[in-house]
Parts: sequence; C-alpha cells; structure tokens
Amino acid sequence: MDRMEQKVGVIGDWESIAGFRALGLSIAEVSTADEADTVLNAWTEDGYAVVFVTEALAQVMGERLADWRLRYLPAVIVIPSAGLEPFLGRHELRTAIRKATGIDLIGQRERTRRDIQECDT
Repeated sequence: MDRMEQKVGVIGDWESIAGFRALGLSIAEVSTADEADTVLNAWTEDGYAVVFVTEALAQVMGERLADWRLRYLPAVIVIPSAGLEPFLGRHELRTAIRKATGIDLIGQRERTRRDIQECDT
C-alpha cells in the first residue's frame, strides 16, 4: 500500500473523538474492550496505519491494548481523553511527536506557559 493511501483512525468516547472527523480521520465511538477489538480488527484488515485510542478506552481495554501495541501495523497510540486529566495519553503523545519531529512541542508549550506566568507576576 502506498504511503499516501494509508488510513488513520481514532476510537473512544464521542466527546474525545468527534473533532478528529474534521481532520479527515476515521472515527469509531466505542466504550468496551470487545467493541474496540472489533473496530481494530476491521481497520487492520482495511489497511489502517495508525489508530489513536483515547486514554479512557485504553484503561478499559487493559491487557488487550498491550497485545495490539505489539503489532507492527496499525501503530496504536494512546491520546488524552476529553474531560480527564491526561497522564498516559499525554506522555505517549509527547513521545510520538518528539520521535516524529525531533522537537518536544508539548514540553516547549509547558515552558512557554510557565514563562508567561512568571512575567505576569
């Protein structure tokens, strides 16, 4: 499959994934590990290269998610969920961005916020 033809999808709760549709990504609203497995299997067969999973769904999936992440494709990446304090998703997203771009964009954003707050005081 040509690199330009590879698909990207996002699965999780509606509030966390709805905006990704505007970016041209496929989305699937799921709330259980079984539903996630069904979507991941279908998207794997359809040639998806990357699937983002919300952190809340990753917690529900538990060890099942670990099995998916051992595969070469699709690359399964945990992202923060809407309305939750990010932990795992933020760290993984930061690592993926740094690996892809060579720049710690999230870390830079945190430093910029801290600098602005210091200037305001």
